[in-house]
Amino acid sequence: MVLKVLLDSTYLLPTFGVSVRGLSDEDIETLRILGRTKVRYYCLSVVWVEILGKIHREALKKGISLDGIINAAIESLLSSGFYEWISPSLNAVKIAYELRLRGHRDIIDNLLYGTAISEHMIFLTMDMTFIDFLKRNNYATENVYDHKKLIQIIQEWSSKQ
Repeated sequence: MVLKVLLDSTYLLPTFGVSVRGLSDEDIETLRILGRTKVRYYCLSVVWVEILGKIHREALKKGISLDGIINAAIESLLSSGFYEWISPSLNAVKIAYELRLRGHRDIIDNLLYGTAISEHMIFLTMDMTFIDFLKRNNYATENVYDHKKLIQIIQEWSSKQ
């Protein structure tokens, strides 16, 4: 069995050399290993809006140029075959709009969640503010994991086989 996991943009930032609090090199390596055997990673095409903004802000904040790795990182994300790039479905867009109407302003997160629900995927995110919003508004969060929970569940599942 291979789990379908939709990634929040946070999990793509290390490809650009941007470190993410709470995501260690060991976590990244474990996620890569899982991606070869137990997990199929999906990315929503609209996350580029978020990724490009985040890497630009990070470069400005640190006073560095990421130009040297941009092409390699983009090539890796798009052409490696490690990630499958998808677009939101009609149902995902409807869910995203409903979340916006209920007050969640981050439309990318809304589209990611809507896609995960519509496509029966795990949504991998560390965004506790968004998860809290979902819970407060009685949305299902059984499919919303962070990487630690995903790793734990797969390790438990593997040990039972």
